[in-house]
Amino acid sequence: MRVRSQVVELWIASVCALLLLACTGDGDDPVPTATASASTSASPDDPASVVASIRGDATGVTATEIKIGSYYPKTGPSAIHDHIEKGWTLYFDEVNRKGGIAGRKVRFLVEDDAYNPSLTASVVKKLVEQDQVFMLFNGLGTPTSLATLGYLEQQGVPSLFIASGATRWTTAGPGFLGLQPDFVSEGKALGEFIARHHGGSKYGIIFQNDDMGKSGRDGIKAAVGSNLALVGEESYEAGSADITSQAMKLINSGADVIGVYAMATQLAGMLKNVRAQGRSVTFFASSISAQSTTARLADGAMDGVFTAGYVPDPTEAATNPGVQRVVDFLRAHGVAQPTTNHIYGWMAAEHLERLLAATGRNLNRTSILYALENLAFPGDWQCTVCYAPTIVTSDDRRPIEVMFIQRWDESQKAFVRVGDLINTETTRE
Repeated sequence: MRVRSQVVELWIASVCALLLLACTGDGDDPVPTATASASTSASPDDPASVVASIRGDATGVTATEIKIGSYYPKTGPSAIHDHIEKGWTLYFDEVNRKGGIAGRKVRFLVEDDAYNPSLTASVVKKLVEQDQVFMLFNGLGTPTSLATLGYLEQQGVPSLFIASGATRWTTAGPGFLGLQPDFVSEGKALGEFIARHHGGSKYGIIFQNDDMGKSGRDGIKAAVGSNLALVGEESYEAGSADITSQAMKLINSGADVIGVYAMATQLAGMLKNVRAQGRSVTFFASSISAQSTTARLADGAMDGVFTAGYVPDPTEAATNPGVQRVVDFLRAHGVAQPTTNHIYGWMAAEHLERLLAATGRNLNRTSILYALENLAFPGDWQCTVCYAPTIVTSDDRRPIEVMFIQRWDESQKAFVRVGDLINTETTRE
């Protein structure tokens, strides 16, 4: 685990770098950085005074409002994930009711992209050029978000706390940040569990034919190694309604264990169909698909499915006061059946609130990125449903790095934790 003194050293080093670059930068880079245009009169020992002095593009910010854009599938097979947007919208409704942040209320403009990358590119262009949003927040999906990367970089618009586990966000630059553990690390966590508990068996992998699916597949394979014999890999396109044929091909090839990197509705449908055919196999699915909501869609067929979680399921409310607080809030605000996606949305909202509050009144596209790397998340703050403090620096672009293995128990209608918490830093080694 990271040592606090190392974080402090990184913090001080970043501030020093800021002052150096503020004096030498030529200001021609269209991409906002955490080091451009800072006043040299700010004390390097006080990041708060530095962030208060930074000049930058404040498009979308007025004296009373912050316009923030996002994209979510409100239609199509992935629309179930729109619960995430509902979670953070309800959270910020309450923030706004109490006066907002630094006197400004947050207004979200969310476009339906149907989880279609070409449509995502179009709606993001609208958000930036017509709606003049300040930044993008928590846009859903790996292929969709990657489709916006070049354009947003060119326009100098940050996209933060992206709802994607692509490893690309760790190297895309200061204007881009994913929120959840990357899919390779998640796949390795699943693969290590498979190798320990199913050694000598045969396994297969089903994966969405994009960066998300391929990353998860690679993580599983790297961790499983030679402990199990791989009988095959089956891919499918993101718009596919059914992946049963891929599962049956692997089962007929002798797979005892199948790793799945798919979306929730596809996983649920496949599990129901495999059960209907009387076939028995152990499934390990990504956290983006194996949730209590998926279990309801699967009509009992998700029993025994393993997943690597990083955000709690609502079923954890009985033993986790933080989860109970969130579930109670959601129910009090009209969500009759809170889901993991609602809770994920709450978690994302808390991170955004923390960042905006740390940036303060001097809010622009440069100051917020400086606050992101130097002020908001040095390791002394933990969100309500997180299992460890969030740390973000210029050298550490992975906010959430704690996961766990869990198995769905249909008799309890709940996940059962299996083993201890996993630090995903170790799965990358």
